[in-house]
Amino acid sequence: MFEPFGLERFFARHEFCARYLLCTSDCESMAIDELLALGGQPSEALNALQRTWLGYTESKGSPVLRGKIARLYPDLDPDSILVHSGAEEAILNLYLATVRPGDTVIVNWPCYQSLIEVPKSLGARAVKWNVRERQSRWYFDPDELGRLICKAENSSKPQKVKMVVLNMPHNPTGALMTPPEFDRVVDICRAHGTLLLVDEVYRMLELGNSRRLPPACQLYENAISLSVLSKAWGLAGLRIGWLATHRKDILDQVAAIKDYNSICASAPSETLACVALDHSDEIIARNKSICESNVVHFNHFFERYQELFAWIPTEAGSIAFPALRAAEGIISWHDAADLAARLLRDTGVLILPGALYGREFGLHFRIGLGRRAVPEGLSVFGRWLETRVNN
Repeated sequence: MFEPFGLERFFARHEFCARYLLCTSDCESMAIDELLALGGQPSEALNALQRTWLGYTESKGSPVLRGKIARLYPDLDPDSILVHSGAEEAILNLYLATVRPGDTVIVNWPCYQSLIEVPKSLGARAVKWNVRERQSRWYFDPDELGRLICKAENSSKPQKVKMVVLNMPHNPTGALMTPPEFDRVVDICRAHGTLLLVDEVYRMLELGNSRRLPPACQLYENAISLSVLSKAWGLAGLRIGWLATHRKDILDQVAAIKDYNSICASAPSETLACVALDHSDEIIARNKSICESNVVHFNHFFERYQELFAWIPTEAGSIAFPALRAAEGIISWHDAADLAARLLRDTGVLILPGALYGREFGLHFRIGLGRRAVPEGLSVFGRWLETRVNN
């Protein structure tokens, strides 16, 4: 039985009534007419949408859509892509297809809850691979991953690790591995014959001078790359996600599971997804620009209130994970959940309490970088702080 999904329940309560969203992980979206107008040929795209047949679509995703997705991955063909209704369904179906009771799965921590909750609910042993703070950056130590695998395989009840799960770029910290660090993770998984699932939904949102990592499925024959149009493209409403891998046998197993939930994707969504993928460079450049601009605003904000907050700027993605400092004599709050509740009540500004990722992150909160309205919401946040700091 699944535990309640804390983060999603939080957004279900607040996302559509809060006035200022300062914690969303997706980027700025657009209306259908704006998407269809990209490239200056709205009539052609509109005609394609109007001609879309509203029957069932192919379970794996339309060949045209899978072909456009495959272009994102060197050496993959359309049969190496399996389309899902968002990334969440892909996570669920992959675990259902591959993980059995008693298996060991190593998952980066903190993480999007389903990445660790689903294997636990299937009876697997979920081992946490913890993020660290190191030299003013968030850091996952590949050597620690190696030790976790060896510990599992050399314990009193030795067991091969079934899967390593890594979200990179990372939610909620915005961490980005260096290429040598990422290569080391691949080498460790290859040496142990372990499946590697990399949640790459924030890939292509590398900020500033950060270097983009290659897709995991490009580097390792037993890797599965997960992505979705919700984050870098900002098109969450299309509900189009996918798995990409050389392991077509795994995709066949996942497709058999998919027959028991969504069966297939929405036909209009597939048509619009094709339009979006044809204009990926334009859409993603726009959203990266918004994120980079908002990082500057947050840098100024946290510098101004450095006595109140600890801040490690994001390297990639549309999120970051600041923390409260002890601020006795300046301002009083119990934890980030307390701050979030009072801020929402008084101003309509929404931040995400870190405890929704785990109790040990109670002083942290997640912020979102991808929306155009961030500067306005941040200004409201600042004015609210001023009334309390000065009093």
